[in-house]
Amino acid sequence: MKRQIGFIGLGAMGSGMAANLLAKAWPLTVWAHRNQEAALKLVGAGARQAATPRALAEGCDIVLLCVTGSPQVEAVVKGPEGLAAAGKPLLIVDCSTSNPSSTIALAAELAAQGVTLIDAP
Repeated sequence: MKRQIGFIGLGAMGSGMAANLLAKAWPLTVWAHRNQEAALKLVGAGARQAATPRALAEGCDIVLLCVTGSPQVEAVVKGPEGLAAAGKPLLIVDCSTSNPSSTIALAAELAAQGVTLIDAP
């Protein structure tokens, strides 16, 4: 059984990455803060769309992030509707261009919650 994958950040690069996952038949759930058009296109190709990052995390094992930078990463990870609020083990692969010190601090914070953050810009 394939792992459930979530994808946040459906801009110029992220939408193509997400489409490639679907093309390889990976089960995919997406969440779009700004680019609803890209999300709807992926849904038309077989993805599911989550209402919030938390809802996405609740149904996924792995989440890929392809957002602008550290503030955006922290916004989708932290908070009552963030990925970490799902309260479950999760692997987050951050493909964003983030500040290394912010990523290190966030990874340590998440590790205490059973969440693994990997930096993969």
